[in-house]
Amino acid sequence: MRVPVRALGILAGAATALGACTVTPALAAPSSPDIIGGSTAQNPGYLTRFNGHANGYTFFCTSSLISARWVLTAKHCMYDNNGAQLTDIDLYVGSNQSNGGVHAKAGSTYLYDDGDLALIELDTDGGSTFAKLASSGSDAAEGDHATVYGWGATQSTDEGNHQSPVLKKAEVTISDTNDTDNAGGPAITAGTPDGAVAGGDSGGPMVDGDVQVGVCSTSDRSSVTTYGSVAAGRDWIGQVAGV
Repeated sequence: MRVPVRALGILAGAATALGACTVTPALAAPSSPDIIGGSTAQNPGYLTRFNGHANGYTFFCTSSLISARWVLTAKHCMYDNNGAQLTDIDLYVGSNQSNGGVHAKAGSTYLYDDGDLALIELDTDGGSTFAKLASSGSDAAEGDHATVYGWGATQSTDEGNHQSPVLKKAEVTISDTNDTDNAGGPAITAGTPDGAVAGGDSGGPMVDGDVQVGVCSTSDRSSVTTYGSVAAGRDWIGQVAGV
């Protein structure tokens, strides 16, 4: 079963819990502190940690800086457990540490009607290195080897209490470019022989060559992950963010 991969944790000083959107299969925890496999990554400059706050909880996701003031992430990251849209979001751009880099607050947010994509307009410049976005569905092909990134959970249980403090990456193999994401939009599915994504990796990029082709939407925390298609949402991204 593939489910969204946002992670939920109670704010500092309390125990950590999972939200309804992060229920996971009962899989054995790995012995190494990686993104359920995978390895530590250096930040190419555009990868962005997402910490959303509501009702005493923090909601963890990953995202990409696509221009100085705009971030691309997953739409399901934008809601609290009561279904209300988050209005208090901290973003940390450009570091491989979960709380490092340029700190910005979310100003305006925009949700894509046709898939699991969202845009955040920052209240300050986040940096000068941006993700290169897919412009065509042919930027991702079945059989391609791609890389996925995130600060998500390092095990498949108690995810909110096991968020990685450093950026992780995993190599994946694209198996289907005509799948469906968590919001019913076009998606790219990949197998994860090198490492599986988990809670907190939602919204993070799938990079094929040097192009971001997907936005992390769902995972079975074991062998399959689905990313919303950037190419499918490319016109909308351009209309909203001018990118």
